Amino acid sequence: MLALAECTTADVARLARRTNTLVLLPLGAIEQHGPHLPLAVDWLGADALARHVAPHLERARYRCVLAPSLPYGASPLAADWSGTVSLRGSTLRRLVLEILDALVGHGFRRFVLVNYQADPGHLAAMAAIKRAAERRRGVRVLFAGFAPGASAAMLDPRVTALLRSRRPQREWHAGELETAMMLAVRPDLVRRTVARRLPPAWVDWRARLTPGTTFRQMHPRGRGYFGSPAAGRAATGRRALRLRGRLIAAELIAALQTARR
Repeated sequence: MLALAECTTADVARLARRTNTLVLLPLGAIEQHGPHLPLAVDWLGADALARHVAPHLERARYRCVLAPSLPYGASPLAADWSGTVSLRGSTLRRLVLEILDALVGHGFRRFVLVNYQADPGHLAAMAAIKRAAERRRGVRVLFAGFAPGASAAMLDPRVTALLRSRRPQREWHAGELETAMMLAVRPDLVRRTVARRLPPAWVDWRARLTPGTTFRQMHPRGRGYFGSPAAGRAATGRRALRLRGRLIAAELIAALQTARR
């Protein structure tokens, strides 16, 4: 996989002419993730996911180009927690579309938005980005990670089966899996002593995730996490990233091959 920002303009011109080139654009967020994880979880997660998906795509003879990741996203669920930087959905849409439009102008036609931010406001913006971008002839936008409408690979039962949690169906934001991912990717940023002491927060977040709600409203006495951060292990994070990378790549390859027919 090549990093777009490390290429020369001549390199980019050659890549844009290739019919098998895919531009991967990681999308994250800067938002609270409990008292034990940094604001950059979704940003770092998107980049890590792209790096686990790309090798599978390249084995399938696609040339992957990693665009610089976007740290900011739409985070209305967490907007009232200190440090969260939540863009309006319309701002995120314009920003990503301008990036895609610039790359389309240089000849690129196929893009994968690699997303680790599951906030409904963020996902709605992604759906709008795809609709607008694909109005240009020959442009294709695919999703990897959390996606509008469905995120089958991210929520696959094989991923859930990796968890140590007593109630894996209640694991979510800043719980075991995100803690495990961060221990695998950037252990230096995890407040391990804090994480080990956090009691589980068993909240039926699916039932409480209604339009306009926030994390605070979903768990008024909570500390901004859902699940059991203390159960997080680096080995779990590594296994989950590898499995998600393989499953997501398989979905992308199937979608790209279908488009050829």
